[in-house]
Amino acid sequence: MPQRILAVEIAGDRLCAATADRTWNSFQFIGVFETHRATDEVDLAPALARLIEKTGRPDVVISALPSDSVAKRLLELPFGDARRLHQIVPFALEEHLPFPVDGAIVAFTRVGRSGENSLVLAAFARKHDIDHHLQLMARAGLDPKTLTLAPFAVAAMFARSQNGSEPTAHLVVDADQSMTSFVLLDKEGIPRAMRTIATGLFGPDGLARAADEITPVINLVRQTMLAHAAELNHADLVMTGRGATVPKLKSTLSDALSLEAGEFDVSKLFEGAQPELVRFATPIAMLLGELPIKPIELLNFRKDEFVFRGRTGGDLTPFYTTAALAACLLGFVILHFVLGFAGKVHQLRALNREIAQIAGPVLGQSDPADPINQLRSGIAAMNKHLRLLGGNLSRNSALDTLLTVSRSVPSRFPAEIEDLQVDPTGLRITGLADSFATVDQVKRALEQSGDFESIEVTHANSSNEQNKVEFRLNADFKDAEGRTE
Repeated sequence: MPQRILAVEIAGDRLCAATADRTWNSFQFIGVFETHRATDEVDLAPALARLIEKTGRPDVVISALPSDSVAKRLLELPFGDARRLHQIVPFALEEHLPFPVDGAIVAFTRVGRSGENSLVLAAFARKHDIDHHLQLMARAGLDPKTLTLAPFAVAAMFARSQNGSEPTAHLVVDADQSMTSFVLLDKEGIPRAMRTIATGLFGPDGLARAADEITPVINLVRQTMLAHAAELNHADLVMTGRGATVPKLKSTLSDALSLEAGEFDVSKLFEGAQPELVRFATPIAMLLGELPIKPIELLNFRKDEFVFRGRTGGDLTPFYTTAALAACLLGFVILHFVLGFAGKVHQLRALNREIAQIAGPVLGQSDPADPINQLRSGIAAMNKHLRLLGGNLSRNSALDTLLTVSRSVPSRFPAEIEDLQVDPTGLRITGLADSFATVDQVKRALEQSGDFESIEVTHANSSNEQNKVEFRLNADFKDAEGRTE
């Protein structure tokens, strides 16, 4: 079931509304509605209730503040960063107002560019006017998602529709019995001026007022157009609202302003809309803010303490297919990851078993996580053990060294070896000799063997034991492993 969208405009004692049904990829225009306040009713709340009876309970509501309660200005600012605009626009707008903005809500939107500058339409609405409007809507059970400005919605609609075969400027006049609003748009659709006057162009009888009664409105429109003559070469006059159906009103304005009267075909916006619905142009324009694809950007006063916190209704069935496809895709991604991870773990375990089978006979029980370092450590330990046993194939084994010492220092030497140590770098001897000359003979005997590169007597001292000489001797192997130059 699609969402029902309701756009409501308050025009004096009259309510104008337009409805549409929206799905995730379609927007179907339903129709327009109108109700009036009865003479015995104090406000428009009963009229709103009757309007809901006609349209049905909506899922999304858009409403507009009365135009005469909103101040608006077109500002030209030398930057376009959204964060800076939020900081600067309220202060820039305050310069154009005779009162501070503390008690109001400022809404703005970028409408175009002028060279390197941004054109920003800023609007100012007092907080008590917003609160009064929302309370009125709440009494009818409505909570607007968007609270906008009607003339700007119409301007955005014209900018979107590109009225006419070629881009041209437009003077859009929305005429009602009690007030008149007009928007001056350049050929690019930028609203150059926007005014609301508390003077109607026709009377209760539905006929245009006399020329002298509408002269103030015509003079204000003429002055506004002259002030923006540099941006406008030619403009077409388009009537909207109830004034669009008042006989001779358009021709009276076009003659007084020397403008060509144009038409706006609302049926180009939605399938099902009729050209004569131009009198409901404002609520129809507000519907464009809820298009599922490329909606127009409306001013929205639902900010700060008035921010919309409700929920939009409607069945989410159109989104079920998309959600189901997304869930299936996510499940497939998770399954692919789990299977891939499980496969890697299985391969790692198989590799660990093979490593354990290969290294087990050499290293015994070992950790397969670091087999290379364990193999290197095991080989180094076995080489050290083999050197001590003399069973390795490398040079300078312990047995070879003992044999060299035995041959070089025969038993007839008056020297006694008490301690002999062999390591990969050389030989360490500690002993007793009968004299210092004998110690020197032992050193020369080892040098003559040819197996040692350098021999040094590190200690030689007389011993109290039997008049002996205590000595220590270090002999380095030639090409010894681990010896640094």
